[in-house]
Amino acid sequence: MDPRHGKETIKSQRPWGDIHMVVRNQRCSVDLTYVRPGQRASLHSHEIRYELFHFLDDGAHLELDGQVYNPRAHDEFLIEPGVKHRFWAGETAFRMLVVCFGRWSTEDQYRHEDDYGRKGKELDP
Repeated sequence: MDPRHGKETIKSQRPWGDIHMVVRNQRCSVDLTYVRPGQRASLHSHEIRYELFHFLDDGAHLELDGQVYNPRAHDEFLIEPGVKHRFWAGETAFRMLVVCFGRWSTEDQYRHEDDYGRKGKELDP
């Protein structure tokens, strides 16, 4: 089930620029994530929540269950519970909006691999 009720992001053009309506009228948590050049998040999964990644910049790399993508600005990925995923930056930093559907908690995350020596569910909020 798509937690956004099947609604895709709406792009609305104006004379002065564009609006990307990522989420409307939904219960969710939203993070603005910044990834430093050459740095990588842990390979992790969630038991309950869905995550929508909306990339704001080019230069990102994203792994979903072993498949690697190179998203461009305004590309989106809806990540379902159980999907192992991680993201990293190449030579340039990037930003993305992370919209979480379902209750956000550190207990809903499981870390499978980590470049920084962190283990299992020991995640900082």
